Amino acid sequence: MRLKKELKRLPENKRKPIIESIREYVRTYPGIDNRKINIDYLGDGMEYSIDPIGADPVYKKYTDGGCLKQFQFALTSKEAYDGDARTGIANSGFYQNFEEWTEQNNLNDIVPELDGHDAIKVEVLQSGYLFSTEADLGRYQMICRLIYK
Repeated sequence: MRLKKELKRLPENKRKPIIESIREYVRTYPGIDNRKINIDYLGDGMEYSIDPIGADPVYKKYTDGGCLKQFQFALTSKEAYDGDARTGIANSGFYQNFEEWTEQNNLNDIVPELDGHDAIKVEVLQSGYLFSTEADLGRYQMICRLIYK
């Protein structure tokens, strides 16, 4: 005899997604201008994107069964690119300053506000670098992660 199992419908999750909290956090960076901050998308012009990166969500497991989690993401942008050293310095400087800003925020306990979780820190795993070039735009990228519980 085969028992038919009914699937229980879970209540719709009303929590704000972590990626949305990260986007709001990035918006507070003083070096961000009025360009769009997309999720998983860079258009044809100069704009930013926050792109989730597939990674093990568990950062650290504890013997009591608890754990710290991580959410890895790339901060990407399209910037003016003409091969001139001054342009490259300015573009790289943005990412260096962003990295220093996150470090200072961690020291001051300024982290993304999460629904249902407690953010611990934002770390830069890979400094910003020129990822690819087009006619007059360069795509820059930095790899980061949010540690939370």
